[in-house]
Formats: sequence, structure tokens, C-alpha cells
Amino acid sequence: MSRLLNFPSERLARTFFNVDLSSLKSLRQSCRFTSQLATDQPFRTVHLQPSETSQNGLQEILNNPSLHWTPRKIYIDTVDESLDYDDGEEQKWPQGWDNLVPQVKELPRLNAAVLCFDKGFTSDSRDRDYLHYTDFPQTPQFRFHAMHKLFSLLESLRHPIQDLGIRNLQADNPKDPKTLAKMEKVLSGLLSLRLSITSETNDAAPEHDLEYPEIRKFFKELPRTWLSPAAPSLQHLSLCSREYSGFYPHLDLSNLFFPRLKTLSLGNFCFFHDGQIDWILKHGDTLEEIYFDDCAVLYDFCMMKENVDACALPTDALLRREGSESLYGSFEKRWHHIFDLFAEKLPKLRHFRIGSSNWYPDIPFEQERDIKVGLYYNRYMCCYDGYGPSPYMEGEDPKELADLENAWRPSPECDDEDRAALRKLLAKLGQPVQESYSNRHCGGRIVDLVQRRY
Repeated sequence: MSRLLNFPSERLARTFFNVDLSSLKSLRQSCRFTSQLATDQPFRTVHLQPSETSQNGLQEILNNPSLHWTPRKIYIDTVDESLDYDDGEEQKWPQGWDNLVPQVKELPRLNAAVLCFDKGFTSDSRDRDYLHYTDFPQTPQFRFHAMHKLFSLLESLRHPIQDLGIRNLQADNPKDPKTLAKMEKVLSGLLSLRLSITSETNDAAPEHDLEYPEIRKFFKELPRTWLSPAAPSLQHLSLCSREYSGFYPHLDLSNLFFPRLKTLSLGNFCFFHDGQIDWILKHGDTLEEIYFDDCAVLYDFCMMKENVDACALPTDALLRREGSESLYGSFEKRWHHIFDLFAEKLPKLRHFRIGSSNWYPDIPFEQERDIKVGLYYNRYMCCYDGYGPSPYMEGEDPKELADLENAWRPSPECDDEDRAALRKLLAKLGQPVQESYSNRHCGGRIVDLVQRRY
């Protein structure tokens, strides 16, 4: 034991982080020194859920003088798992939370929080043209009320929060000025921001998912509402959404600059013009890690005239093609061009992942390191507005997909170039990678970094 105590406490704390719970209980009984370290690990992260058991557990920590100093991170999960979706039951604000949640500010070392919402979302649109096929327990009113309550808590903490995550953030921003003011205050000064974004789905006609006005408005507002307040201090940014974003709906990050950005993680994001790549490159003085989860180069796209305002390109940048009334555009950059630019112009880059993590049953959250590196065939996609079940065409053999009579274009065939450029980038980073494996989540096999077609 005396030799163990000679180790620095910081190193022992990191070691205890990997110890199982039963061993930690034994260490808590060994001596006063190890007891403190072993007590610290299980309670560094605490959880609050609507159930009475969860509320009682948090209350015990708050009431215990030796434990309430320990938590650094809290997950506040609003989802009431006792509700039956099929009954159409509407969720209420959990009983007891109005008394308990404000007490969280008494945790003196708390510096990270994750707010969790239900993955199902029904927008608040009253327009008769936008039918709602499913009503989920968490109504927009419930979510807005929860956002106000929870940001009121975060605003009241003794020390400003540094790390914030929101799981299943609704694609519809609060309208209440007081809530928006609280959000801006909490976001300013953040070091890490992680958003997974859910939106309304129409199971009967999913090609209409992007036509709801809320999702279009949300993505246009996202940079100003969520990112600008945090820009001066932010070091880690993660954006992942149920729907593909970037092009349609329009998500423009080009006017933002994060002078301290070290980690960038994007999920379901589409690259379709040089400015998006340039935006990443201008963070070359600080950027150390990049994660692309099911991200795609959008090599070809078209929009119906009535939807052009919802995409990211002006009408004069799109052209008609023979045999179609829609407006078309294309992007000539390929992934090997992007990999080469990263290798050349991101001198601080130390880790890079492109591929896919597990998107079932929910949007990936805090899973960047789980991305299986590979050149999946949906890394190149086209977006043809008006086609279903989704305007985004992914996972199809480009030779079968191409239909020149409809002005469609086949996906690029550049596996060899992409593979060589990715290997070159990873070698420069000194990053080992498994080049061949089966990925049960996407139903494909990666061989020499490239997904095999069946």
C-alpha cells in the first residue's frame, strides 16, 4: 500500500477511472487516501430522470456533505420511459423537479451538463398544408418549458458551465425572449458544445420531411442562435442531425470563426461547395481532431423552383437540364482532394475519422471515437428534390442509379484515388486504422478501406 501511495494523486485518479464498480467499493474501504479517490470516480457523473428512484438518488448526493463536492457532470434526462407512445399520452413536467432541479446549483464543482429529450418530435406548425402523422409525448410546449427551466438552472450555477450537450434538440428554437437570453448567457464562455438535432418525420411520405417550415428556419438560425455566442471560447464542436443538412436544409457556417477550435465533429453533413472546405481550413492554426460521421460530398443536386429558397445556392447558380423543369447544380471536388488539403493545410491535425458509427436506434451522441473509418459508398450522394423516399440518394450503385433521361448523373468512381489520399493523410498523422472489417450497423463490408458493393 505504501508504494501505491507514492504515486501522484492525478495518476491514481486516472487509474481509478478504469476500475470496475465492485473494486472501487473495496478501495473505498482500504484507507482514507484511496477512499477519497475511489469515491470520486463513481460520482463524477450523475443522472437525473423523471422517476422517483432517480430523484431520490440525486437528492441523497445533494444532502451528503462528502459526496456533493464530487459531481462534475450531470445528465438531465427528461424522457419518461413509463409513457406508452401508442396511447398518445402527453408528457408532463416531472413531479418533484421544480424543487429538485434548482438544488443542482449547490454542486460546487459541476462544470458539464447534458440535456436529453425524446427522439420523437412533432413540430408546432399550424399550417394545414403540413400534416402531422404522429404525436409524440413531448410536445413543443413541453420542450420549450423544459429548455427555459434547464437553462435557468445552468445560468444560476456558481461557476459558468464549460461543457454543454443537448441530445435530441428539436429543430425549432424557443420564441420566448427570456429563454433566448438565458441560452445566450450560458453559451457564451463554453469550451465544448455538442448538439444532436431531431426533426419531424412523416413515415407515410418521408420525402416531405424537409418541407416543414420549422426545420428550414431552425438550420438558418442555428449559427446565430447556438454558435455565435460561444465562438470566442469554443474548443470542441459537435453537430449531428437526423436529416442531412448543409445544402437542404441550408446550414451556412462560413461567417463563423472559432479562434480556439481544436475538435470538429459533423454528422449527416453535406459538402457541396469550396467555401465549406475553406471554412474548415481557416481553423488550421488550432484544429487537432476532425470527425465525419456519415458525411457526404454532394456531387449533383436539383431543386424544384418552389423550394430553391430553402437550399444553400441562389437561383442564378442553378441551371435547367434537358427533360426537367427542376434547377440543377454540381460540385467537382472529391474526397481525395479534401484529404490532400487537410494533409497540407492543417498542421496541428492529430486525429481524423471518416466513416460511420451506429445510427440505430437514435442519433449518435458522444460517439465520435466509435466511427468506423472507411470509405463507404454513401460518401458521395446526390440530392434530387421531389423524389422519395428521400431526396438524398445514398447507398445505390451509381451505374444503376444514373438515368440520363431524367438528367440524373452517376456518382463518381474514384475509389483508388480516395483510398490513396486517405492512407497518405492517416500516415502523416501516425494514426493506425483497421482497413478491412464488417460493419453490422450499415450492413456492409469494408475491404482495403472501401465498402464493397454486392
